[in-house]
Amino acid sequence: KADVQRVASTLGRLEPAGVDALVCNAGALLSERTLTKDGVEATFACHLLYGAYGLAKVMEPLLRASAARGGTPRCVFVSSGGMYTTKWPTWEVGSSSAVVGVKEGEGEVPKYDGQLAYAYCKRAQVLLAEEWTKAEEARGAKPGEGGIQYVSAHPGWTGTPGLVAVYGDKAAWLQPLRSEWEGAEGICWLATAAPERVVGGAFYLDRRPQVKHMAGPFFSEGSYTKNSRAEIEALLAQLECAA
Repeated sequence: KADVQRVASTLGRLEPAGVDALVCNAGALLSERTLTKDGVEATFACHLLYGAYGLAKVMEPLLRASAARGGTPRCVFVSSGGMYTTKWPTWEVGSSSAVVGVKEGEGEVPKYDGQLAYAYCKRAQVLLAEEWTKAEEARGAKPGEGGIQYVSAHPGWTGTPGLVAVYGDKAAWLQPLRSEWEGAEGICWLATAAPERVVGGAFYLDRRPQVKHMAGPFFSEGSYTKNSRAEIEALLAQLECAA
């Protein structure tokens, strides 16, 4: 959390006129439950609580400053195709935290699954882009007229050191992997394209919006990976309290 605040403070000094694009791409995929110095599970912390929600919140004034001088700022959440496997679960499962309602230190922590912890956060990033786009529309803030565009993106399966570290020899199952440049190209485009070419709230791959659910028969949308309105509102409220 302190690192995120320090980054925002530094950018505020270096770019007082505002920031035109923010890419939230910090992350990790861990096999064992690991806590940060703040006592937060690391995957949840870097992908969602601090690295996406928290960073976007503390950077919002700089994005607004860009909009105020006629810019078309946007925030890109680098999600993953891994989010197709799940919806956002309960807060306790998604954040790998102790069950609410018991004394501190006595809660039972849900069984940790690194792959699912990653997927939960990636689904939540897509939800954030959707919900903050709706919030911008509700306040009448359009791109180029004071608004911020929020989008999420899948870089494709890319041969990064992190992926190789996690999967080892099994990374061969994901071939053909993209180069790091191929993975980054679509994200760079999203950060710089003219606003009329970008659909706020969409989930992108290779410069094109993609479906967000394919859990039904023959890869139709289905309902398994969709969150209810109440679940989404609970997630946003809990993120606001925790961040």
